[in-house]
Amino acid sequence: MFSSSPQWVRVSAAVVAVTVSSEALYELYIRWRSYCARRRARQLAASHWTDVFFANERSIHPNEPGTTMASFTTEHVRRLVALIDRARVSINLCMYIVTVESIGDAVLRAAKRGVKVRVVGCSSMAYSSGSQMTKLVHGGIPVRFNKQNSAYLMHHKFCLIDTDWLCPQCYHSEKVRRNGFCCDAPAKLSVNSATDAAKCSVLSSVSGTAGDSASGSANGSPTYSGSKVQCSDNGSRCVRCDPKLKRSIDERKVQDAATDPFPLGGIVISGSTNWTMQALSSNWDNMVLTSLPELVVPFQMEFQRLWKEFARLPPLISGAEAAGSVATGSSAGNGVKQ
Repeated sequence: MFSSSPQWVRVSAAVVAVTVSSEALYELYIRWRSYCARRRARQLAASHWTDVFFANERSIHPNEPGTTMASFTTEHVRRLVALIDRARVSINLCMYIVTVESIGDAVLRAAKRGVKVRVVGCSSMAYSSGSQMTKLVHGGIPVRFNKQNSAYLMHHKFCLIDTDWLCPQCYHSEKVRRNGFCCDAPAKLSVNSATDAAKCSVLSSVSGTAGDSASGSANGSPTYSGSKVQCSDNGSRCVRCDPKLKRSIDERKVQDAATDPFPLGGIVISGSTNWTMQALSSNWDNMVLTSLPELVVPFQMEFQRLWKEFARLPPLISGAEAAGSVATGSSAGNGVKQ
């Protein structure tokens, strides 16, 4: 058929065939590479990792070619900023003091791209020199503090990234499993007996804001009421109770950070280090980063306990926008809520 056709027709057909074939092969290559990236991301996300670093120990040296003093002193700051920039679902920051501006900017960037951000700080450091708390509040991030002029400090130094928020029932069950009792119930009942366990379950299952009361069972058991810590939060749902939500969040983590995702349960960053330049560049301080659930979950529960405990207090940082942001517990962005 083609032998009797003009030469230009045969040449054109060959060019078209080669072009179409090359485009098809290129498309197959892109799809294969994407599949390999997603497969690798799922493998990474299913694994766990742990790391430790010390603030006054660095992997670079000031006399190395091309090394500036700024890059030398900010090595660990850049490490934290890079971790915050990888957040895709949530950041729960519980820090005595934060003064590093680039870290504050990274938290704001996270909120703007739809990450659910919550911050707990110490009232004694809220207005310290260089504190980033006012900037975060005016950026639309809810920030809660312990009681002003308290004799006790909110001295925690940890940050949870892409971890799971627990509903009241799962929070209660985890408390009982780990401690043998529900320490957030107003009566602090033990669960050594079936009766106490039932009372504790009633107290724990009540939803709403702090200060709700819980009544006894229908069989005439006493009514227990009083202020208690609730672990539910505006717009937050529990992936343990909602498998569909968990699949959605896990898929988002893998797709949005396919090259280097966090483990699916998230990570905790904790140690002796405050997020200040002195602590991150000069002090003898340490930080531990881990995704092991045995360590991540207790920190998550402690954050939720403080988050609701401090919700009873009036906003420390004033301003109409800031006060409204803290009161509603909303953060910038409209990503997947957890």
